[in-house]
Order: sequence, then structure tokens, then C-alpha cells
Amino acid sequence: MEKKTILVVDNEETIRETLLKILEREGYEVLTAADGQVALEIIRERKVHLILSDVCMPKVDGNRLLKLAKASFPEVEIVLMTGHGKVEMGLEALKEGAFDFIHKPFTKLVLNKTVKQALEKQAMAAEMRILKERVRELITEIMEVIEEPAVRRLEYPRTAGVNSSH
Repeated sequence: MEKKTILVVDNEETIRETLLKILEREGYEVLTAADGQVALEIIRERKVHLILSDVCMPKVDGNRLLKLAKASFPEVEIVLMTGHGKVEMGLEALKEGAFDFIHKPFTKLVLNKTVKQALEKQAMAAEMRILKERVRELITEIMEVIEEPAVRRLEYPRTAGVNSSH
């Protein structure tokens, strides 16, 4: 099974390091970035399954990162974190495509649960895409089987009452 890669984006080094340690212990590959601009460079070069990003950062903030990342990589899940967010801020993030919006400080349990749920959602979406493609393939095969006898009947029509021995 593929090891999931999580990108932690926060301008506070202690938070990046803490989340790195917690998530690595859970078996994830963890990358870190100090701001959204660096995060965008990383996701262009590496496959990232989940971005865990602070909202308030210099250069490219978490909301802008969310929009830019989702525009280029719609399959990536994004969880925004903030220490001073309002409910409206969280709702806006969800409308923009964030998986969740969590308030700092949060517990290890909340972090692990949110990460696990985001990755499960992503896995189900990927499976759904595969199943839809397989259904399309099967429909195409069925249509080919159905159309082939109909085409043959059109090419070689039988004439009623005509005896071929005359």
C-alpha cells in the first residue's frame, strides 16, 4: 500500500516540527513548508495527498493556497488550521473545497481523526473515479455487442417469401 504524503504548512517552526513528529509516528511521509508559496512549489514537484495548512502566513496565506492548490490538483485534500479564526472563515474555507477547518490548539486525537477522514474521503473518490471509468468501458463493450447484430441485419436483409433456389 502506498505511503500517504502530507504537507504541513505553517510559518511557526515549532508547530511544523510538532506536526511532523506526530504524523510520522502515524506512518505518513511528511513534508513541511514555512508558507504557501513554498508549499505550491512542493506540490508541483511531489505527489501530496493532504495539505495541512495554517491560514495566517506571509506571502501566500492558507486561503490562497487552498484556491491555488485545488485549481491545479483537485484531488488533494486540504485541512486549514487557525488560532484565531471565526466560524465564517471556516465556512468560507469549506465552500472553497477544504476538507475541514480546525482551531488551534487541537489535540493529537483531533488531528489524527481529521487526517484519517480526509485520506479516506480521498481514497473513496479515487475508487469512485476508477469504478466510473470501468462502467463506461463496460457500456461501450455492451453497445458494441448490441450494435453488431443490428448492423449485420441491415447489411444482409432477408427478403420474406423469396426462395433462394430459384
